[in-house]
Parts: sequence; structure tokens; C-alpha cells
Amino acid sequence: MRNTVGACQCGYTTDPEKNCNGTHKVVKAVKEDMAEKLAANGFPHAAEYVKNN
Repeated sequence: MRNTVGACQCGYTTDPEKNCNGTHKVVKAVKEDMAEKLAANGFPHAAEYVKNN
């Protein structure tokens, strides 16, 4: 049984029927991690871009 919330609004879903399956939470966590590492390594502009896009 799948746990779905409804129609996906973010476009990141991996569900074949385009229902929200929480993929956006994984994408958000990865983007935050990447932005943190970019900023720590001297790329603040890239970090801002990753956070906001």
C-alpha cells in the first residue's frame, strides 16, 4: 500500500501517477546540505543559488 497525500505540486514526485510521495523532503534536505558545503568552501553565491532554485 502506497502512502500518498494527493496531486504533486512541486514536480519532484517519483510516483507514476504524479501523487505526492514526500520526495520534496529529500530534495530539500539534499539542497540544504549542498548549500552548506558550498558556503563552507568559499562559494556563497553558488550556495544561495542552490538554496533558492
